[in-house]
Amino acid sequence: MKNNIKVSGMSCGGCQLLVKEALEELKGVKQADASFRDGLVTVDYDPETITMAALHAVIEEQGFKVQE
Repeated sequence: MKNNIKVSGMSCGGCQLLVKEALEELKGVKQADASFRDGLVTVDYDPETITMAALHAVIEEQGFKVQE
């Protein structure tokens, strides 16, 4: 399942990479992409293995704000 998550606080390519790598380390995440220009993170994940709440928590642990 793919889902887009609006994220604020990413300001450079390093921010994108930080979010992408943190998400891709999680069990159940197949692929993640982030764009600081668009303020968007796209995650391809298995909803039976990981929840959206867990994805949001990991993004926020990296210092960014998930926009509901």
